[in-house]
Amino acid sequence: MLQATAALLLAFSNLPLSHTPRSEPSGKPADRPFFIGNMVRLIEADRVAYQPRETATPVIDATESRIYLGTSDGKMRCRFRGKTAWIYRAAGSILGAPLLNGETLYVGSADGMLAALNRITGEVRWKLDIHEELTESPTLAEGRLFVVSSEESVTAVDAASGKSLWKFHRDPPGGFTIRGNARPQVAHNTVFVGFADGTVAALQPADGVARWSRNVSGQGDYLDVDSLDAREDDSHLYVASAKTGALALDAATGETAWSLPLPGANHVLIDGPRVYFGGRGALLAVDRSTGKEIWRFKLKADRYPEQPAAGSGLVLVAEERGPLVVLDSSSGRVRGAFDPGSGFSQPPLLVPGAAFIVSNAGSLFSLGLLP
Repeated sequence: MLQATAALLLAFSNLPLSHTPRSEPSGKPADRPFFIGNMVRLIEADRVAYQPRETATPVIDATESRIYLGTSDGKMRCRFRGKTAWIYRAAGSILGAPLLNGETLYVGSADGMLAALNRITGEVRWKLDIHEELTESPTLAEGRLFVVSSEESVTAVDAASGKSLWKFHRDPPGGFTIRGNARPQVAHNTVFVGFADGTVAALQPADGVARWSRNVSGQGDYLDVDSLDAREDDSHLYVASAKTGALALDAATGETAWSLPLPGANHVLIDGPRVYFGGRGALLAVDRSTGKEIWRFKLKADRYPEQPAAGSGLVLVAEERGPLVVLDSSSGRVRGAFDPGSGFSQPPLLVPGAAFIVSNAGSLFSLGLLP
């Protein structure tokens, strides 16, 4: 396993590890479940923006030979055998992870352009101008892409041709909102979407007609629903509401099954019997069936976690512009942490034995995950 992991990490780097990370705040050396592999600088140091944020998680192909990296400078890079194989240049920042399906890579950018690229050559297969800032990774189901914009719209696109099929829009609320959008989730032949006015809607994939919609946040400011998660094997839809907290809704009706207070809730992730919710000052593990809190990882005062990633009994979560922290998924115990100095603003990509994440300073780091 260690040899395979090392080979995988080296496949995406031709530079030695040459950064100076901050000291790790916790986790005994013998207990740490990871080691730092390599670093590749994607954005040159003199081109890094003031207070930069890199939010697009890397994507790897099924053979684990090519990794795709979108960054705030508008570039989508394909790295193969330690070198950059091609670069696609968008006119705006790439804020969400690309979506890889078969031989096509789908990339959305802040200039409103959705592009389908040949994953081997980077050649553009089609482009569609949605005319709204694209903030999240596309979602694919039944030959359709579903993309969300900062204008509170969800657009369905034919994945083969790039033709726009329908758009569902809600007007933003009049008060204060939080920048961010919920990536559409597809389960039970339904597209689930969340909006800044606190509404969750269940849409028909074919035409965008709402099967139901619910206001889960009440009235006032900061009503945003910025994260959802849904699975085929679960009758519940899990929702992070900045105002209400953590919720489970009946996927068929939208009725609330349970809720748990969590100020500023902004992220949610299903992981086996648990579901993780991030919010102001904490990451919670909650029992999926009962809504009872299992454990709570506390962050620094008023700091927020980024979207967590989970696998192999671990939860990896970046503290807002801070370190990447590794937790035990069953207990929430800290196993270790890593910060290259600029912090992280994205969830890592997890594959068997390894993790990849881009720092806010635009460097790709590879981590070997130990059994």
